[in-house]
Amino acid sequence: MPKALADLARELRAAVLGNEHEKAGRLADQYALEVARQWSMMSKAERAASTLPQQSRELLTWARDVAIMHHAMAGQHLAAIEMANRYLAARANYLKSAAL
Repeated sequence: MPKALADLARELRAAVLGNEHEKAGRLADQYALEVARQWSMMSKAERAASTLPQQSRELLTWARDVAIMHHAMAGQHLAAIEMANRYLAARANYLKSAAL
């Protein structure tokens, strides 16, 4: 993999893992453009032997899967916060009525 693509792939992975969604989107766009540029510079023989399609598909699939996982985790965290909030509200109501 050419250095420019390897650098973009590394930055994209870091942005996805860091939950930096805007940056990850920009880097994914840049990565796709660089893949297209590299592909257009290859001869037919180089394209036939290239692992570039497989590598780029694996990277973008991984990024999608991690983003979906982060979304699911955020939903679980939100549900836990909502449950804690309901518990605290019920406890506060109980303490008010017990004080009467």
